[in-house]
Amino acid sequence: MSNSQERKTLILIADDESLSRRHLTLMLKKDEYEIVGVENGQECLTAYQELHPDMVLLDGLMPIMDGFECCKELKRLPNSEDTPVLMITGLDDKISVNKAYEVGATDFLTKPINPAVLRRRIRYLLDAKKSEKALRESEEKYRSLVENLKEVIFYTNITGKLTFLNPAWKELTGLFPEESLGHNFSEYIYPDDLPLYEKGFQSLVKNQSLTYYLQLRYLKKNGYVGWMEIFASLVKKEEQIIGISGSLNDITERKRIEQYQKIERDVIKILAESENIDEGIQGVIKVIGENLGWEIGEYWSFQENTQSIHFQDSWCIEDSNIQNICQQHQEKLKTMFWNNWEFSSYENWHNNNTILCENLKINNDLQPIFTFPINKGDEHLGVICFFSRQSHHHDSTLLENIVTMGNQIGQFIKRKQAEEELKQRNLLLQSELNIASGYILSLLPSPNEQEFLVEQKFIPSAKLGGDIFDYYWLDEENVVIYLLDVAGHGIHSALLSVSILNLVRNNSLYNTDPYQPWTILTELNRLFQMDNDRVNYFTIWYGVYNKNTRELIYASAGHPPAILISPQGNDWQYHKLSTPNMPIGMLEDIDFDQNLYEVQPNSILYIFSDGIYEIPVGNGEIWGLNNFTDLLLNVQKEQNQDLQKVIDHVHIINKSSNFDDDLSILKITLN
Repeated sequence: MSNSQERKTLILIADDESLSRRHLTLMLKKDEYEIVGVENGQECLTAYQELHPDMVLLDGLMPIMDGFECCKELKRLPNSEDTPVLMITGLDDKISVNKAYEVGATDFLTKPINPAVLRRRIRYLLDAKKSEKALRESEEKYRSLVENLKEVIFYTNITGKLTFLNPAWKELTGLFPEESLGHNFSEYIYPDDLPLYEKGFQSLVKNQSLTYYLQLRYLKKNGYVGWMEIFASLVKKEEQIIGISGSLNDITERKRIEQYQKIERDVIKILAESENIDEGIQGVIKVIGENLGWEIGEYWSFQENTQSIHFQDSWCIEDSNIQNICQQHQEKLKTMFWNNWEFSSYENWHNNNTILCENLKINNDLQPIFTFPINKGDEHLGVICFFSRQSHHHDSTLLENIVTMGNQIGQFIKRKQAEEELKQRNLLLQSELNIASGYILSLLPSPNEQEFLVEQKFIPSAKLGGDIFDYYWLDEENVVIYLLDVAGHGIHSALLSVSILNLVRNNSLYNTDPYQPWTILTELNRLFQMDNDRVNYFTIWYGVYNKNTRELIYASAGHPPAILISPQGNDWQYHKLSTPNMPIGMLEDIDFDQNLYEVQPNSILYIFSDGIYEIPVGNGEIWGLNNFTDLLLNVQKEQNQDLQKVIDHVHIINKSSNFDDDLSILKITLN
């Protein structure tokens, strides 16, 4: 077997958190990728130059060199332009997204990560890389073929009359060379391009330039219009200019492709950026009309119950006469019966729609010249029509390509209709979320019912997340404390968190020991696995504290570490309590670890969700866990040590009373 067959796809992961690198590696190992992990952007650049990976996954926020600077520097390396870079970060603000693309990232994915989405995105980017390489190789072969095609060789005298043509002239124009010799070369130039041709010809003769190059439209014998490129130079005899010689190449197909690609790019951009259907339709009609030299475009929507089309929107060029005609036409437009949706070819479509053309006829000067259907799959949505004063030769291949955009436009229309419907539903949903938020608050335990001091705070986000916590005595010595955070927002996440709380609180989990955290996490992982439709995974910190032995047995699954602040002489120190476990629901049949910690007297235990520290602070950065830990330590050193002081400071950092995610925190004094 060759080396190319043996080599696996190599993915380089740069993330400063070892747990995140482990999670990503476990997710991607299923697809048999070779994974290499590094801790920061500088190491990523070094590893990239040594290993030449097929793809790079970059965390946005890393020490030494963050993912954005790393991506920028990576794209400067030789042969790096074809390597896909996927940014993976907890930041999803517009500034961070724009910054990622500005520094050269191929795509952007925000945490929390759905493994199925990540794996599909990676497969898509790797397949796209292969396709681009194949396309580039194909284009190089095509370019080589074009460059070696027979080209027209011509000579003219000083006035521009043709004096020599080789046989390739007939392939270009349909005329035998003998038919054209003695005629001026300008006779075969498309009228609108004559000024450009004459300017180039005169510049060559008057300025005695060595050569000139032009791209012009030309006329064929059958009346069709094509594109050619002209390479010409002066012919001199004894320092006297006696004529011009050169070569002609047919570039009609290239121009057609360029024209279609420009239209397609502009249409895709408009459909992606338009806020509503009218804005999108007007933009599409304008792009097609301006690129193809037409004066008026109209969109007619289809009514299925009456099998008819109705005028809905239009565009016209900035010409007062055309604008007046367009307005008058709209005032007298009528509904038309319509049942022709089969588009096999442009000629067939045009011939079968003479009735439409007759009904749409504006006046003798403006004639309907092109119409194509707008569909979404088998659903008919409308037709787009164009009008022009000039007699156009129809490039049927180009027009048939444009027709394929009809389904893209149809998808845009249906998407915007769905967005408007969703907007109305969201208004109703928000009121339901407010009710659900109240219900979640009612389930939380009272901080005054326990034999040890507990302070707690729960601030639901506007979208309502999946935070919930609980604590209760298992017996006279042991108390259980846990906090979980379900991925996502909304009713589904809230209901899932309530279901988990009820299972744990009522000791309804099968084959578990509430005194052993790993058994609780294992059974929860068995019950709550993600599926393709919903992101059901969640993070959790679960601990059992014995007040007599002062031993804390704990386990965490993808959750922020608990912070234990203990006295150290006249000062205070903190410990981060966590175990390197995957979030619940991400992978089946995995083992969960737990740890034991002996707590010093007068210690304070903080358990919280990531919503309390993942706060944007500008420039695409977040406040972060380290800053939050420093805040807890500083508050402990002050006389005023209540939890509200911590919350007040977090509000200052957030600069708003509303948080992007649920905020949950427990403060337990372990005296």
